[in-house]
Amino acid sequence: MTEAIPLVVQSLYMHDLNGREIVSDVSLHVKRGEVLAIIGESGSGKTSVALSLLGFARPGMRISSGKIFIGGTDILSLSGRGKRAFQGGKVSLVPQNPTTSFSPRMSVGKQMAELLAAHGHSGTGMKQLMRDALRSVDLPDDEKFLRRYPFELSGGQLQRIAIAMAFITSPQVIVMDEPTTGLDVSTQQTILELIARLVKSSSASVVYVTHDLAVVNVVADRVAVMLSGRMVEQGSRKQVFAAPSDDYTRMLLDAIPRLVTDGPAAAPEAEGAIEFQNILEVKNLRAAHGQVEVVHGVSFSVGKGECVGLVGGSGSGKTTTGRCVTGLHSNASGSLSFEGHSMPFAVSSRSKADLSAMQIVFQNPDRSLNPKESVAQSIARAVRLTGLADRARVGAEVRSLLDRVRLPQRVADLYPADLSGGERQRVAVARALAVKPKLLVCDEITSALDVSVQAAVVELLLDLKRDGLAMLFITHNLPLVSEIAQSIIIMKDGSIVEAGRTNDVLRSPNHSYTRMLLDAAPRLN
Repeated sequence: MTEAIPLVVQSLYMHDLNGREIVSDVSLHVKRGEVLAIIGESGSGKTSVALSLLGFARPGMRISSGKIFIGGTDILSLSGRGKRAFQGGKVSLVPQNPTTSFSPRMSVGKQMAELLAAHGHSGTGMKQLMRDALRSVDLPDDEKFLRRYPFELSGGQLQRIAIAMAFITSPQVIVMDEPTTGLDVSTQQTILELIARLVKSSSASVVYVTHDLAVVNVVADRVAVMLSGRMVEQGSRKQVFAAPSDDYTRMLLDAIPRLVTDGPAAAPEAEGAIEFQNILEVKNLRAAHGQVEVVHGVSFSVGKGECVGLVGGSGSGKTTTGRCVTGLHSNASGSLSFEGHSMPFAVSSRSKADLSAMQIVFQNPDRSLNPKESVAQSIARAVRLTGLADRARVGAEVRSLLDRVRLPQRVADLYPADLSGGERQRVAVARALAVKPKLLVCDEITSALDVSVQAAVVELLLDLKRDGLAMLFITHNLPLVSEIAQSIIIMKDGSIVEAGRTNDVLRSPNHSYTRMLLDAAPRLN
């Protein structure tokens, strides 16, 4: 069996350096031309299992026992040169974030050539392999493109190159670790179609790690569900999704946000008749990066207690619009009115009251939280900005904020590295709420979260909205917008192409771009 099937894992165990079991008795196999999706929440062990297929263990962990056969050879029995020949040759990896996996100092052509040279290729044959690989992922194969640097390419282009490099050595097994996380739906659809085409043409065995079950429904043949380091369920995609045998799998499926067009009306529709008193008005907003205008005459409003979804693909201008509203992008013109008074674009020109009244929560809490500050210190620093100085009262306010974002009091003394992604994002929300804002700008705050954690964060935001907090919710996730936002704005190439009540727009879109986004959104049948 281990020779006939390209990938076979038998009784894999992994421990941390303190002897704690991280992965327990995992066994799986992937046939030629088959895609096995491994799903589970953060900390389930899915990425640890995926990296072990290349003979790697994450920092602070070790592979303690088990066998991993690739083409009949146990990669765990290899060492030194033999293992390196397998890595990238017989088994390859498509990483989650291509922007951090490429060297910014080398052209993409040199990085592709470096990989091929490491596996024995040279001369004109190597150049032809590079051109063929780029054509296979629908990218230019000319010398000009090969001389470009990673920072000159979009995230979607970099991900295509990462996929091309994974296939270029004709490996038997390819591991894909969340390759579409953070991509807008149209780019995601393109990448998924590309992966399906390459798997079919190469007959490689693919292990696809993800928390996005709607993506699994598009790309996978079989599904393995992990919880606390164990496989709790394996089966065909149809069997696992239609008739899951484990309660945990059913919970994950129930937590997936549904597009309003796919089923019963979502909560925002029930509030559709409510008229909101405007708290923010944006008129004829124009914004530029350097000399290039990227937002063209955008106008909209957000009412008290209203959530407005700002949706669009990469490069649509939605994040720049949010940064203009919060004062983080001052190369702009037009007018901002907040609670009836004019507000300057530059954050340095805004009053202390205005700064407190408008807060932003960023996509990546790893970058917005100070790794050297405990949770309590991070939130307390924001609390003190309100003028509260008494230590006991500051501590009480920190505890109250932790309760409000549904975090246990024990996390107060922990640091960001001690928390899961969902917990870090809740800390970021608590810190923003510390200064008692009236408008919260959420910039893709759920894009990298597991579906169950995402559901908990959305539930928190719905509670805050019911308390009267206004929100500008920037995202590319249309199912999420249909759950949380009363109004929706669709942006394309820096302009608004459609706007209105969320359920009206999603049920009967008028613009072709909105229809394309709806068609491209992965969903469960």
